[in-house]
Amino acid sequence: MSFRYRADIDGLRAIAVLAVLFFHTGVPGFSGGFVGVDIFFVISGFLITSIILKDIKEEKFSIARFYERRIRRIFPALFPVIAFTLAVGAYLFDAIAFKDLGQSITATTLFSSNILFWRESGYFAAASFTKPLLHTWSLAVEEQFYIFFPLALVFIHRFLKRRYILWIIIAVTLSLGASIYGVYHHPGATFYLVPTRAWELLAGSVLALGVLPNPSSAWLRNLLSATGLGLIIYSVGFYTEATLFPGHNAIAPVMGAWLIIYSNRGGGTAIINKALSVKPLVFIGLISYSLYLWHWPLVAFAKYLMFRPFNGLESTGIIAASLAISTLSWKYIEQPFRGKQMLLPDRKRLFAMAGVVMVFAAGIGVVIHLQKGMGWRYPEAEKIMAEQHWGWKDDGTYGNLEQDPALVEPGRLGDKSAKPSFMLWGDSHAMALIPGIDEAAKKNSIAGYVATHSNAPPIQGIQHTRKVHSYFDLALLNKNMLSFIDQHTEIKTVLLASRWSSYYHQKKSDMSGDVEQGLINTIEALKRRNIRIVLIGDYPTLNDYYSSQLPFLTLRFPEFYKSVEDSMIPSVPDYERINSKAFAFFSRMEIIYGVEILRQESVFIGDNGGYAITSSGVPLYRDASHLSTYGSRLIVPLYDKLFKELALGIIWNTAHTNP
Repeated sequence: MSFRYRADIDGLRAIAVLAVLFFHTGVPGFSGGFVGVDIFFVISGFLITSIILKDIKEEKFSIARFYERRIRRIFPALFPVIAFTLAVGAYLFDAIAFKDLGQSITATTLFSSNILFWRESGYFAAASFTKPLLHTWSLAVEEQFYIFFPLALVFIHRFLKRRYILWIIIAVTLSLGASIYGVYHHPGATFYLVPTRAWELLAGSVLALGVLPNPSSAWLRNLLSATGLGLIIYSVGFYTEATLFPGHNAIAPVMGAWLIIYSNRGGGTAIINKALSVKPLVFIGLISYSLYLWHWPLVAFAKYLMFRPFNGLESTGIIAASLAISTLSWKYIEQPFRGKQMLLPDRKRLFAMAGVVMVFAAGIGVVIHLQKGMGWRYPEAEKIMAEQHWGWKDDGTYGNLEQDPALVEPGRLGDKSAKPSFMLWGDSHAMALIPGIDEAAKKNSIAGYVATHSNAPPIQGIQHTRKVHSYFDLALLNKNMLSFIDQHTEIKTVLLASRWSSYYHQKKSDMSGDVEQGLINTIEALKRRNIRIVLIGDYPTLNDYYSSQLPFLTLRFPEFYKSVEDSMIPSVPDYERINSKAFAFFSRMEIIYGVEILRQESVFIGDNGGYAITSSGVPLYRDASHLSTYGSRLIVPLYDKLFKELALGIIWNTAHTNP
């Protein structure tokens, strides 16, 4: 249970933080760099447990002393980062994002940001780069863990005959089991919360107990450390954001870190441990905490403004800036609070100062949140955004028929005094059309039902196969759509709208079934019911780098975003290429089944002959994938002919039959 400084552990820290840094800056070969956090957890569990057990053994353990160490370690670098994000966020963020930032400042200060970000996760959650404190979730996990863990060790020492290994192994087994189960059934909670992350910290604790025999020979040390490094390289290089994580996939990086730490116990040093002890890596390990804290706000704010991945020069610049700022933070902020000549040496004064800083920071966050993001900072931009409402409900649903269709009344649009005669059926891209279709329906004194759900194309016979982003029973929902139509014979026309191209490129691991056959199934089912079918082609969407802050930023910095507009939205040829499979299929459906095709892209052509992201200075998009209210209303003229026919009750030509 003795503890000695090990330079190779600082080197391992460097590997962990560089993996995270390179992952966030898009360096090739680091698609799984997020596992650096798991390496940190193992290191933390090993070091903190070693220190606690040493103090317990020497009968000088003190909770007050333990938390003094935590404050000196955590607080000095953390609160300057919070202040930085507050200042930059106040300048860049709209009211919604700034309100969320206020909430995250409070949660970070109270070490509960993991709970906040878990609750905020979901399909329509804000993009990660609108959350410059998102990375503090791991800090919250550690601090929550260390509220109880030292007390548990003291309890085991005094009342459970010092059987540390037994109780820690039980805890590891339960936590790992929960993580493996949870990653399939509750992925958000499993990623962010302590119960499913504790086993990673406890894995390090097992090493600190000293119950395992030390590696007996040089070749064994080299084998263990090489295996450990191999597991880390594998997970960093081959995992991606699509990898189910943590769960069983977290075992590789955790065991990799574990083996490297274990291989250097008891004297003698493996080759890899010597390599990890070189001065450049050790130095990065020493600044790793500041580097972890500072790099993500820099990355997040840069991505927030750019709406695209970094190029090589930009990645290099952010990495260099992160290293420079972190070095200054370590030398002039972290170090003065630690060592022999440390600031605030008196424990009571340190605790008092920590309490004042926490209350002040948390209070600022609360005020920002209660002030609803202080939209008065930029009144003109906020006024335009408030007038637009950005098209549709933020909860991502309209008329969810996943339940019994006999018990659920979907939303309605158009003339409230008219009897519904049509239904809009589709995913969030159909949802984004609601303001325009609503206006066109009112213009022609007709009404319709809204049956849309995020990530729910109107395709029979396919199903989501992964429970991420609160996925639902897609097959049941689409089945219930048809049941609803059967129960409402007044529905004579169905508009089918979706982001069709995305389902052609959907990963097989995410969705089962054939897209085209599924849409044929829907068309045939509607045709048997003598329903007029209109297939709506998708509108142009921006390049897949989502940000709900696009409207605000185009209003705040119009010249900048006008200059990069061409890089943000596909060209006309690119749009045709992206949608080529869908449009070719639509043409076949028109010939075979007599469905009608309504293409919308022409109304989004700007003065330069390409697609536009603004019109008369007002944003056309709510985010990179969905139209704003203003953008949706551009489509009104496209629906005039169709809705005039519905208003006049013109009978659809049903001459086409199934082949």
